[in-house]
Amino acid sequence: MNAICIREFGLLIQGEAAGHGLEVGGIASSAAWAFLENLAFSNEKKNRFIEAAAFKGRKALRVLNFVGVITTPDGTQIEILPKTSEYEQDVKDTRQLLWKMLCRTENLTCLESTDALLMLREQRLPDALICVFLHHCAALVRRGIHKDYERIASEEPFLRGRLNLTRQLRQAPGRRHMFQIEYDIFSDNRAENRLLHAALRHILGWSTSEYNQRLARELRDAFDRVPVSSDHAGDFYRWRTGRDMIHYQPVLPWIRLILNMQSPFAIRDQHAGISLLFPMEQLFEKYVAHMLRAQLASRNLLLRTRLQDHHLSLSPLAFLLKPDMGIYSGKQLACILDTKWKLIDQEITCRHGSTDPKSGINQPDMYQLYAYGQRYLGGKGPMALIYPKWTRFDAPLTPFDLGGGLTLSVLPYDMQSDVCDGLMALL
Repeated sequence: MNAICIREFGLLIQGEAAGHGLEVGGIASSAAWAFLENLAFSNEKKNRFIEAAAFKGRKALRVLNFVGVITTPDGTQIEILPKTSEYEQDVKDTRQLLWKMLCRTENLTCLESTDALLMLREQRLPDALICVFLHHCAALVRRGIHKDYERIASEEPFLRGRLNLTRQLRQAPGRRHMFQIEYDIFSDNRAENRLLHAALRHILGWSTSEYNQRLARELRDAFDRVPVSSDHAGDFYRWRTGRDMIHYQPVLPWIRLILNMQSPFAIRDQHAGISLLFPMEQLFEKYVAHMLRAQLASRNLLLRTRLQDHHLSLSPLAFLLKPDMGIYSGKQLACILDTKWKLIDQEITCRHGSTDPKSGINQPDMYQLYAYGQRYLGGKGPMALIYPKWTRFDAPLTPFDLGGGLTLSVLPYDMQSDVCDGLMALL
């Protein structure tokens, strides 16, 4: 199996791509290249994660701002990691960062021990995903697979349980010696177990790790008498959350992820393997919101996400304004926050040599925040644009005065320490 690891906006070329780190990956298989090229030129623009590009005069494909893993029908696996620097990145550290973000935003319960976390750093994302799920599944099996009574309706030459009189009276004359009966059996054929069995069957064809393959086969044997779920959506709806099912809850988000029921973006190809791609812009927004919510709660401040309270046009009512986050003190909106997954540069210079105050911030983003400030804050109060921290953006920029008491701060968010420098000073 050809395994490739690149980062956001990295290039894929046919053949070898040695010496380019995470910037360029080589596709050895012509079938894999044809599959990806077809996706790049598909008409489904909203689902496109890859586009046509060029590399040193050669035809190439560029992945967009998605992270995760995509598997082609021939088994080629492409792992896409976040771009956290314009310079070289350490694969293990970047993979661990992605793991942390996924665990926080997708409610995935990760392995707690230091040894387990070190093991995950060594593995590629598909095998690491599978490894954690299998460990949770093994813990569930050790505790015991939950069973329940299942009503069986059948036609038998003997009486058992309860006779169904309605069906018995409708028996054909030649079959009146048979009994239409109903009885209960204590069975492990439950929605939760059917979904678990389906997830185990899925990952057996995905993992390249012998350890994962062996453990998955052992666990699948434990569900041998359970049919595989044929209606994922229906079985998720039937999933019970009572006290007797507490030990099943840690595996639920993993099963949703594996069966492509919750992934923000997935290649749903019956011939492809695990394909889970997360838009990095949304992942960063959800992660920052999750981490800030707990920090602000200690100061009796409330963080709301995806505000939808005001429109740009008041008459006719149109163009809904949706800031990423708002910080409230009681019922009073104290600050508007918006996140952008982009590496801005505080050291960028203008043509005449002085430092550029814009630092690479997009002008439409400023217009967007100005509209938020006018409608949500009445044209007066603090706002903040939050970007990821890196070596060339490690301190807040000089605040922008937008007039009338409306200010916009541009703040770095440290993904390692989970500190947003300068935010608390605004509140």
